[in-house]
Amino acid sequence: MAQLQRRLPRLPHPGLIAAALVAVALAGPPVHASAPSGSAPAEPRAARALAALPEAPKIGLPEPTASELEDLDAVLGRLRSEDATTRESAATEVLEAKPSWVAAIDRRMNGIADKANRDDMRRVLESARTKARKLEREKLEAAGKRGKVETPDYLSLLVADAQPKNKAWQDMVAVAAMTRMLSTIGSVEAARELIDVHTRFGDFLRVDVQLQLTKMEDKAVAALIEAKKHKAEKIAKWAARHLDSMGKAIPSEAVQTEDHQVLADVLRAYGRVRDPDAARIVISFANTERAQVREAARQAVAMMGEVAGWQLRDSYEDLLGKKPPRDWTWDRTARELFGELDRQRLAQVYALFDEGTKAGNEGKLDAMREAYDKVLTRNPSFEHREEMARGYLELARKKLDDDRPAALAALRRAERLTREPTDKKRIQSLALTLEGEELAEKGIADQVLFNRALELDPDNGRAKDALARLARGETQKKSALGRWAGAVAIALGALVAMLAIALRRGRPEEAGPATQETPRGEGESAPSEGEGESAPSEGEGESAPSEGEGESERAPSEGEGEGESAPSEGEGESERAPSEGDSGEQSESPRSAGEGEDGQSAGDGDSERESEP
Repeated sequence: MAQLQRRLPRLPHPGLIAAALVAVALAGPPVHASAPSGSAPAEPRAARALAALPEAPKIGLPEPTASELEDLDAVLGRLRSEDATTRESAATEVLEAKPSWVAAIDRRMNGIADKANRDDMRRVLESARTKARKLEREKLEAAGKRGKVETPDYLSLLVADAQPKNKAWQDMVAVAAMTRMLSTIGSVEAARELIDVHTRFGDFLRVDVQLQLTKMEDKAVAALIEAKKHKAEKIAKWAARHLDSMGKAIPSEAVQTEDHQVLADVLRAYGRVRDPDAARIVISFANTERAQVREAARQAVAMMGEVAGWQLRDSYEDLLGKKPPRDWTWDRTARELFGELDRQRLAQVYALFDEGTKAGNEGKLDAMREAYDKVLTRNPSFEHREEMARGYLELARKKLDDDRPAALAALRRAERLTREPTDKKRIQSLALTLEGEELAEKGIADQVLFNRALELDPDNGRAKDALARLARGETQKKSALGRWAGAVAIALGALVAMLAIALRRGRPEEAGPATQETPRGEGESAPSEGEGESAPSEGEGESAPSEGEGESERAPSEGEGEGESAPSEGEGESERAPSEGDSGEQSESPRSAGEGEDGQSAGDGDSERESEP
């Protein structure tokens, strides 16, 4: 320091030198102005907020409602009836218990456990059980069979051996009925209540509780895992034995289920008991595609706390390839791990969302819909839901008239995604309007849908127009295209009619009616040579025969026409037209112009005139 002061004599104060040295030491190595070639400058890491760990749901049951207690008491009252038919009917109603009855069952079960005489209840049950087994044995012996006697269901044998006046029987049949209700409900809360029945009433109901838990199968596993940490050591050992008998003793076996709700309950149960052997398996479900299971796994990690600390550090290192800092707590490690898992899992989802947003901005609404549909398939609770809802609404408005089913589908998605009450009502109003128009096109004039649409959105002009059309008696909306098509059809029809009239006026009239050709008979000979049709002389024209002029020839009768000779040269007599099977009727053939009374023509040799038909 003294040497430095001597080298820098101009510095006015030695204390400034010491301060400068301290500042240089704290500043660290010098920063070069330019980075070496081939290496990019390091970008500062953007600070990001870490999501908090989710809270686990509480175990406690809610307070039962008055209606739930009333419904439960009604079933139990009929089970205690003195009428056998009523009791049997109530026994079948037990299988129709509702999941919401668990809290009411808990209250009634605790009331019986607090006041009932357990010894009397046990004696009632043993008496009914002995009678039922004896009856079953007699049936086997009567059938000539031997073997193990199966004990009937406790509720059935208690209903059969009814003692409606006995308080212990009333309590016992109520407990048996409620345990079967819990088994039917089949939730983790119901399984906890069943285990509590064994805890409150003792060993004489242990076998029955085990039977009901076995009927619940995998749905009872979570409650039994929690019971392994029961305050009563006896209950904890019993739960462990029952899990072993079910093949669910270790975590890798307990999570083998196809029911996602059961799996979520099992993961949370391991979190509650803070089992370190299950920590690694629980963490492995923290990145599953199933939101329900993923949330339960993270809740379980939060409940385990420090117990899962080293498994969390190992998982972080396996994912990122580096160890987490030593000063990170288990909470920080878990949040960093889950945040990185979400970024990797949602990378494709965000890419699809950006693609859909870009397509929507460019007016490619169909491409936008395809991208948004893929986003919702991968993550139904995507955070940018409002932006997607606006895109779906724009698509629906574009397809209102062209593609009503596509518009309705887009409106349904927009309604589900939006959280704004005003937007939701506007979307619902438009959807009701489209439904009403669809019914109107089928001939069903339903004004209720349009009125409901206006209640939700008074500014819905489309619904107002539809109501006005229905008031005028119109069921379908006339589009501009339909009106133009009608006008064009009318114009074409008028043009065709005008052309037809013009063509008819320009067609020449025919000279007169054509005479029919008279067919030759079999016996007629061809006209002789020299006979021919004489051309009319100048000034001569065809004239119709006058009255009395040229009598019509009689058609020859059968046999008369045969062998008739051809007319001689110069004869102008017209040929007789024989007909097959002539019945004597006369046929007239027109005479040529200028023919006299004797049938001779004015010229040389009148020939037969043939007219074309």
